[in-house]
Amino acid sequence: MSEDTSHHIDRRTVLRTAGAAGAASLLPFSGTATADTDTSVLDGLLDTASDVLQEVIVVFDDAESVGLLSDLDLQAGLVEYEVLPMAYTALTGDQLSTVADWDAVRRVTKAVELEFYNDDSREATGADVVQSDFGYDGSSVDTVVIDSGFSGPHPDFDGRLESNWQWVDDPLGDPDPDWIDLGAGADTDDLGHGTHCAGIVAGDGSASDGQYRGMAPGARVSVYSTNEAVYLPFVVGAWDHVLARADDPDDDFDPDVVSNSYGVARDVRYNPNDPVNVASWEAFQRGIVPVFAAGNDGPDPDTLSRFAKAPHVLGVAATRDDEHVTDFSSRGRTPDEDRETNYDRRKALRNLEKFHAAMTRGQYVVDTESWAGEVGPTGTGSDYYEWVAPNNADVLELDLSLTPDGEQITLTVLQGSKDGEEVAQLGEELVYQHQTLTTDVEGGETYWIEVEPATNVVVTYEIALEAFEQLGEPYRYRPVGLYRPGVATPGNAVMSTVGPTDALDALEPDDELYYSPMTGTSMACPAAAGICALVIDAARKNGHDWSPADVIYTVEAQARDAHTAYTPWNAGTGFVDAPSAVRRAAAGDFAKHNEVELVDPDTPETLEVAGAREDDGSAFTAGQTNRVDVAVESVSHEATVRDVVLAEWSVDEAHGDVERVEEDGDVQYVYFGTAVPGETATFTYFAEAPAETGTYTFGPSEANAAKTDDDWVAFGEADDNTVLGVET
Repeated sequence: MSEDTSHHIDRRTVLRTAGAAGAASLLPFSGTATADTDTSVLDGLLDTASDVLQEVIVVFDDAESVGLLSDLDLQAGLVEYEVLPMAYTALTGDQLSTVADWDAVRRVTKAVELEFYNDDSREATGADVVQSDFGYDGSSVDTVVIDSGFSGPHPDFDGRLESNWQWVDDPLGDPDPDWIDLGAGADTDDLGHGTHCAGIVAGDGSASDGQYRGMAPGARVSVYSTNEAVYLPFVVGAWDHVLARADDPDDDFDPDVVSNSYGVARDVRYNPNDPVNVASWEAFQRGIVPVFAAGNDGPDPDTLSRFAKAPHVLGVAATRDDEHVTDFSSRGRTPDEDRETNYDRRKALRNLEKFHAAMTRGQYVVDTESWAGEVGPTGTGSDYYEWVAPNNADVLELDLSLTPDGEQITLTVLQGSKDGEEVAQLGEELVYQHQTLTTDVEGGETYWIEVEPATNVVVTYEIALEAFEQLGEPYRYRPVGLYRPGVATPGNAVMSTVGPTDALDALEPDDELYYSPMTGTSMACPAAAGICALVIDAARKNGHDWSPADVIYTVEAQARDAHTAYTPWNAGTGFVDAPSAVRRAAAGDFAKHNEVELVDPDTPETLEVAGAREDDGSAFTAGQTNRVDVAVESVSHEATVRDVVLAEWSVDEAHGDVERVEEDGDVQYVYFGTAVPGETATFTYFAEAPAETGTYTFGPSEANAAKTDDDWVAFGEADDNTVLGVET
């Protein structure tokens, strides 16, 4: 960024520096942050020794503390979010140090750009059965997609695209920024990524006679455009706006599920003070199910998106249609690592509740009860209630309400028995309609609450009890992270909606004007979000209340351990089974945490294959045909076989054993049938030499088995073929 601070920093400045010196700050593994520094207040990507303005998001304990930033000499403006206790601004190195030292600050995060995580998915997960046989389509559910935007108008969303939001104006400039609903007919998606994700969640397939409809084709959709580069302040702003709508009783859009196909893969411990993690926690607390893509940085372990490690979100891995986890799908931590590795969602959730309670109010509710009755007049005896303090209780709070107004009773807390030691009493002074008694207690002890009449009239009372654990250092509550995906859904070559002019549509030439295939955990995430919408729809239409934890536990508990190659760190609880989860929701039989079983973590199997490849020769003239034979001599598992040839050669799909040809950049893959254990097989194809002189490499051949953990295994040596072109 420029050191000239005489004007507001704008978005274009950030993007310019990203191409040169600023590029390092945008890379997912850049900087010096470690597992230790990542849990501190200051992001390791920030430089406190620099005078250059650095764009940041500051996370506070509470919304009131955000105003502290106004006391600084801010040179580039300030954006205070409406609901979240955060602000977006630009600070110098000295200001960063100052802000990080404030007691009210939980986290100062660099405003970086995040990464997007890029017909058969519906059938593979069983969502088509839910729609056609069970009759649930998400029509009672409101969904949100935070992504690159939406390419409107699109026939698959007629009447169901509730809003199409875009953050208008530079957020650190003038005039003040605001989310503007540009409507279903507007194109806020320059990329096409967000439109594709929205279609997987809730497209109804109108432009394809239903062939490419999404998981919950009846749901309403609200889309937020974070722009083509997924800028972190826009993401946090989108979450803030979603929460504001959820809190507004006059807004008829009530978000149930939020799909998030973006993130950053960092091999660090989960940080609950990260701005997006705080935002998704606030959503979870409001009854919203956050769903996040696992990431596209596999197959190595410790590559899970930092947002998918939250125990209150459903993290989603990607599979092929045969339910095999893709090579690119990010993995969690393996159990043999000598550091925090937790797969228990409930344990992390409980710790996270205590953590946030400690950060925001210094206490955590460990028990609640309520009693009601009548006493009086004086001399007619007392009411008594027995209460056993939880082992971790430190403080007891009794909230008393009386009817009629202005009456009086005596409220006493006794330890051990009805005749025990008096711990606290309320009633020495007149108690009017409402009063609170607070006292210290000892965990594990028995207490009696005495309600004694103090006047000559009958008094109706209500007592609400809350017991608290007084909290100290919040970081003692570990683990708070979940180092595995929740479930897996298809994310390979998923066909879904795009706009006719979207950039990503141009990457895949086809005859479909409104659809295009895309690959990534970006596609797996909205599939899981749509299935969550079906679960909610089934519960709601049958009169059952639900919570985000109910939905997540049920989707996880009903997932299938579909492959021996599955592990907890690559597939969590397995491949989603939509019909099974929806059946339970329709009956109000939501799964509990103890019903969630991780997939069998046995050592994954590997594919062993032996064979050879031969062709007609090594020198060809332009237009001459080369015959290639791929021989499989042995294979340990049933496997699909393919060969690799450069894209300049023309493969004859009408002859030989070719099933299909797929082009990927400079190469094309020639697919054959399957090879099975105990049998040999030979596959033949023909390719015509290109017109240009050069040396072209064929092979090696590859095999892939659905039941093993590896991806494509090479066999048969590659060979070079020389072509004498037409100019020769």
